[in-house]
Amino acid sequence: MRLDWASFLDLLRQSNRFILTSHVRPDCDALGSELGLLGVLETVGKSVRIVNAQATPATLAWMDPHRRIESLESLDAADLGDFDCLIVLDTSAFAQLGAMAAVVRNARDRVLVIDHHVSEDDLSDRWFKDTASEATGRIVAEIAMRLGVSLTPEISTPLFAAIATDTGWFRFPSVTGETYRIASRLSDAGAEPASIYRELYEQESIARLHLVGRTLAGATLSHDGAIITSIVRRTDMEQTGARGTDTEDLVNLTLAVRGTQVAVILIEQPDGTVKVSFRSRGHVDCALLAASFGGGGHKAAAGAIFDGPFDTAADRVRASVDAAWRASLLS
Repeated sequence: MRLDWASFLDLLRQSNRFILTSHVRPDCDALGSELGLLGVLETVGKSVRIVNAQATPATLAWMDPHRRIESLESLDAADLGDFDCLIVLDTSAFAQLGAMAAVVRNARDRVLVIDHHVSEDDLSDRWFKDTASEATGRIVAEIAMRLGVSLTPEISTPLFAAIATDTGWFRFPSVTGETYRIASRLSDAGAEPASIYRELYEQESIARLHLVGRTLAGATLSHDGAIITSIVRRTDMEQTGARGTDTEDLVNLTLAVRGTQVAVILIEQPDGTVKVSFRSRGHVDCALLAASFGGGGHKAAAGAIFDGPFDTAADRVRASVDAAWRASLLS
């Protein structure tokens, strides 16, 4: 934990022009933290832009009804203009910033990181991290309260989505009584859980349903059912008509099988790389597994990207997960 509230709040007060960014393939915690912090900072009179390396996924566009999130894909770094502080949210690694990494490197003396992940590199000299926090959105919610900002629906809705999704809709071990108290405040301020849930989980396409069926049908068990592994190849995407965002949460579906302790999914990307996601009920440290492949995350959930080829990545991942499971039985 690196939370120096006095210094952090002083920095926010002393800066006037902010750029907010987050990791590639942004999820609800990344986008929700950005949008929530944008609302907080603008409320106290700051100038704020959100610029990510990639465009917001179509499935999450509802979070940004006023289209405040910009993409470096349609901008030039020179278009960012001058700023006092560049805040990186929900990641602590250059590798996850995509094209925004160059912008961050060139402004390193003005970079601040707000995050809850354990893994990190030399992204900044100024860190505001709480690895015990269930979501970066939770940290932003507390920033709002510390600054005395009145929560609005525009602030509370993305922050509720951030916390809800990073806690598996409040079912992960990271959830505490304070999680529910924060969620209650956000709900009282205008976040509508039923509407948010509907936007997140009840907008499926038939292509996504076909991909889910194919992925679950191909899942395999090992170590007497303790480990479940699934794969998504490019041919699966092509034959079902699914999009990249349709692979979200597939790994959590496989962890629902009775008796499983570790779930792994390998997803072949259009460029030939392989995205790997790890989930664990606690016996295996996913963050350590992912870190061994240049990735990162939490003990219960982490991920990494391989250059490929797919079969090589699959063999290496299976061997590492097997070794980690055996080691956990001896500890």
